[in-house]
Amino acid sequence: MSASPICLLQWLKPGEYRETRAALSAFATKVNIEHADVRTKVQAADALQSWLKNNTGNTQYCFIGAHGIEEPDAAIGVGATGNADEYAEWYEVWDWFSQGDLIGGLWLGACKSSHAASAFSTLLARSKYPAIPHFYGFSDEIYPYPEIEEILMKLIELTGTERVVPLYDELDLLRAAVPGTAIELYYPVSTPLTTPEYVNVDQMVDKIGMNFRQLLENQAAVGSWRHR
Repeated sequence: MSASPICLLQWLKPGEYRETRAALSAFATKVNIEHADVRTKVQAADALQSWLKNNTGNTQYCFIGAHGIEEPDAAIGVGATGNADEYAEWYEVWDWFSQGDLIGGLWLGACKSSHAASAFSTLLARSKYPAIPHFYGFSDEIYPYPEIEEILMKLIELTGTERVVPLYDELDLLRAAVPGTAIELYYPVSTPLTTPEYVNVDQMVDKIGMNFRQLLENQAAVGSWRHR
């Protein structure tokens, strides 16, 4: 079985627009992509468990294209619908990845999915290491086409380039490819003066006194928190 460093999980009702189809069509001959089209929470969990198990050490990133499941003030999870068996709350998404070894990041292609940062931060504070090394979410309402689809296409393109794109440059490249996008990048931070939490990289200087690039370079010098 060939390794599949990328996992695309499409979690929607039948008949809805599926942004992963364009990516599969464009990159099928260039990179191995594991794809699952699911409806229920059980199907989503099984698909992710299979990908994590079969690609140990080569899980570059996972994309979940779904709806943000909302309460009045925040998105509480992702899934096809708000039916109990068709969506997962943030803590359940965390649990799925804590059972494997996600090397890269998680992409939450859903409306208001950046709200996951609060829940993930609570879970991070109780954990020995981040089950999710970093994640991308969206601060507002989004549309599968063109916003999600174009960002996903650009992300896979960056993965396939000969030049390795540093994580601190990736967000700017994605924003340049899709101007006006509501995309945000969250990275886990732990310092002697802060409680472990997922920090919006746009707010890194205000939060810890250094920018995202400086943080990553400092971690490279002293050793990543993830592997301590």
